[in-house]
Amino acid sequence: MRNIKTILTLLLAGLILCMPAYAGDDKTESKSQKNKPATEIEWLSYDVGLARAKKEGKHLFIDFTTKWCGYCKKMERTTFKEPEIISMLANNFIAVKVDGDSKKELNIDGYKITERNLTTKDFKVRGYPTFWFLDPAGTRLGAVSGYQPAASLKNYLEFVKDKKYEEENKDDKSEDSDDTDEKK
Repeated sequence: MRNIKTILTLLLAGLILCMPAYAGDDKTESKSQKNKPATEIEWLSYDVGLARAKKEGKHLFIDFTTKWCGYCKKMERTTFKEPEIISMLANNFIAVKVDGDSKKELNIDGYKITERNLTTKDFKVRGYPTFWFLDPAGTRLGAVSGYQPAASLKNYLEFVKDKKYEEENKDDKSEDSDDTDEKK
């Protein structure tokens, strides 16, 4: 399995190197660099990621983790190494990593809090790994806990990326209105 991943990575790198270079101004070069496929996840701190999500209009994917967590380490070795997951996060999300044991202070628009307190008090994380999804404005959409194989995580990422949570909210509201109509 590892050999297949290595071969695919090398093939992908070879394709990138063989692509024609576009001659032109600096704007063209910076565009082509932005469109280059990511080879690893760019993890940001929560405060930086939240600001970037608002600026870029992207959803946040937050990985609440610790150094001692076995399944967190497994996520790093497996799921977070999958090219499809890396690509989806790079193109559609701002990826944030928060260490649930860290005393590192974050500054969220003047609100100062440690990563540990953000984890336990603000997000109420009780186990690791836990993954939270936020919309571009920072509104919490939901969380998933435990080890997630690539196929499972991909389903969650697509659900959020495609804003299917909005469809579910509409369905919930229409069911609520149906209940009130029946009571009248």
